[in-house]
Amino acid sequence: MIKKLVVKNFAIIEDISLDFMGGMTAITGETGAGKSLLIDTIDLLLGARADTDMIRYGTDNAYILGVFSNEDEVSLLLEKNNIPQLDEIRVERIISSSKSQIKINNTSVSLTILKTIGKYLADLHIQNDTYKLFNPETYLNLLDPKMDNKFNKLVNDYTKYLFEYQNAIKKYEHIINSKNKTLERLEFLEFEHEELNNLDLSVDIDKILEEEIEKLDNFDKISTNLNEAYELIENNNSPLDNIYNASKLLDKIKSYSKEYEEYYDKMIDSYYILDEIRMNLSKEINNLDFDIDEFNLKQEKLNEINKAKEKYKMSVNELIEYNNKIDLEIKMATNYDELIKEIDDEVKNKFDNLKQKALDISNYRKKIAKELEKGIMKECMELDLENTIFKVEFKDIILDNPFDKSIFKENGIDEINFMITFNKGEPLKPLYKVASGGEASRLMLSFKSYFSEKNDAKLIVFDEIDSGVSGKTAMKIAKKMQEIAKNIQVLAITHLASVAASADQQMFISKEEINGRTKTNIKLLSMDERIKEIAQMLSGDIVTVYALEHAKELLKK
Repeated sequence: MIKKLVVKNFAIIEDISLDFMGGMTAITGETGAGKSLLIDTIDLLLGARADTDMIRYGTDNAYILGVFSNEDEVSLLLEKNNIPQLDEIRVERIISSSKSQIKINNTSVSLTILKTIGKYLADLHIQNDTYKLFNPETYLNLLDPKMDNKFNKLVNDYTKYLFEYQNAIKKYEHIINSKNKTLERLEFLEFEHEELNNLDLSVDIDKILEEEIEKLDNFDKISTNLNEAYELIENNNSPLDNIYNASKLLDKIKSYSKEYEEYYDKMIDSYYILDEIRMNLSKEINNLDFDIDEFNLKQEKLNEINKAKEKYKMSVNELIEYNNKIDLEIKMATNYDELIKEIDDEVKNKFDNLKQKALDISNYRKKIAKELEKGIMKECMELDLENTIFKVEFKDIILDNPFDKSIFKENGIDEINFMITFNKGEPLKPLYKVASGGEASRLMLSFKSYFSEKNDAKLIVFDEIDSGVSGKTAMKIAKKMQEIAKNIQVLAITHLASVAASADQQMFISKEEINGRTKTNIKLLSMDERIKEIAQMLSGDIVTVYALEHAKELLKK
């Protein structure tokens, strides 16, 4: 849950500091005062991309701090990313035109890490999220579990096999498309292939040769210095013996002091390190050998390699890759039938592997879909949609063509549709065709309520999810939010008096002009202030006695 939010110089927010409590907090206020800006700041703390246009005019940077409670799952992620563990989680965003910063517990992190951790901090519903119900392309994202290790492993395995399959398809298409072109330039390719093969290239061979040639070119200097260094360690007045003898003396007294014991440990370590160096120097000296023929051959080979680099305008590693490509093209031209059969078999093999992984994901999704159907219908019953029948419909996918790469998408092969009816006796129809605005809002709340029990986030934020409803339905939405708030902290931006009255606490957002500049103010309302604000929401401009009594009654309930 979020405990504290500090925002400075963000759009029309100049400087606010808010303390949050558990349960449900309603956020109300006039249109344009900055309620959605508050949601934007929380979104940034969860990993949304920042924009310098968010910086308040006339200031250099915007600052956002969120203090969250530390949960087990987040704690593991902090440890995995080498972020210090604290009693709380401090997330900071500094948005600047020069250099923006992201910090978690005073440690700089990437946006990717913040997004990963942010999923466990809060679930954010913005106004546009409801419209996802009218876009079938978003349905898989709604269905797929966000914190299911088994599902994540299935997707990761699928991604690996998808990469292998796509590479095989690319190779196959390249062979098919390049056959005729290759035949035309076969003689030239064979010449280049022979030339590069004769160089016997290997990764970074030019750098290795340069180093070897430099060593041979400085043979006398290396030999003299190695021998002198060895003699200084090995001679009669060897410092090695002195270090060893000194460590033995310290060994006799190390039990009397931790410092003596530390001196002894360091000295004996130094002895063994130097002794290892002494032995290695001896090996180097014994292995020293200057062969003029070897020296000349290496220089000649390096010259040939440098000529090839200059001719082809490529590095050694690029030449190796180019030669492999030439080799494939020559095989295509000279042994096409065998090659196409080989790559054909490879595509089919990769296809079979990928198909099985795709079916594993699809079967798991269908199991989740059955649970989702029951859960959504149960939630809908509690939101004045008691006659709702909800189904997840999977499109039949034919998996019989190994060369049809279009059926495999980043997250599997599934295409789904949400089918629904809200009225008895009516057939199931696509949700995006039949749901009204108010029904869509309640349906989205059903999704959020259902998934709130399955996800690990301890905060859920609703930005006007109650839009398009009123009366008895509004009361049911308020009750549903209360139920969610029993286990998860809820922040709800609302224009409905019944929802605001259902909250454990209420914040009011307003704006004022000072010296020609607009700024946002936010305050936690007392009970008397809540009565007046809710009465205002009920009656509009003029607060009547009836509205005040009605507000008191709502709060009492």
